[in-house]
Amino acid sequence: MVRAVLFDLDETLLLDEPVTREALAAAAALAGPQVDPVRLAERAWAEARRLWAQGPHAAYCERIGHSAAEGLWARYDRGDHPAIAGLRTWAPGYRAAVWRAALAEQGIRDDGLAEAMAERFAAARRRYLCYPEVDPLLAALRERGYRLGIVTNGVPDLQRTKLEGAGLNAAFDAVVISGEIDCGKPEPGIFHHICRALAVEPGEAVMVGDNPARDVAGGRAAGLRTVWVQRLGLARDPRHPADLECTDLAAILPWLDRLA
Repeated sequence: MVRAVLFDLDETLLLDEPVTREALAAAAALAGPQVDPVRLAERAWAEARRLWAQGPHAAYCERIGHSAAEGLWARYDRGDHPAIAGLRTWAPGYRAAVWRAALAEQGIRDDGLAEAMAERFAAARRRYLCYPEVDPLLAALRERGYRLGIVTNGVPDLQRTKLEGAGLNAAFDAVVISGEIDCGKPEPGIFHHICRALAVEPGEAVMVGDNPARDVAGGRAAGLRTVWVQRLGLARDPRHPADLECTDLAAILPWLDRLA
């Protein structure tokens, strides 16, 4: 019997990459007609990944699932892990360096502009858009008596800000963030942590997410049923089959009704 439904946050409930790309474009537009803005944004995206991988906290960020794009706008003002404090100090330089490198690729050297672009990206990225089926789905699950939880990787301030900005907090009975418990998907511990918080056994819970390796494989290894939602055209990964595969979260309702 399923008693709880657990959701990933980014690209499952909230649009993530599309908003990031819009923020990159907004920042690139500051450079004016002297540059190719599309090329500039793509270069910044590539430089962010490159510099992030070389950063002093790359291993920690990989472990908790905190990405290069998120490092461009996180505040790092919540959490007591030493790496959070380190990121708070290191990230401003990283952000400016991303845009300096992107501008330099088009022959522009302007530190002030790079810093302004870093600030513009962070401001533009603070948009919290849910996929259209999310609100009616959560309401329907609540009406059916399911306990609801969020299982998300990332640093505390950013994931909490997303939940607050999207108005999702009130919909969930429990939230677990990898950066708050120092354990991230696909490790079984993060799934067991939220099951304890919801007072359900792993076999009574379903994990819903867009990432086959982290959400589906992780949930299955922890003893949960799983749902994979295809977002952004991501190809199915046959190594990580889910109990339900869908392109719209609304498909969860009839599936749960059949299980019941």
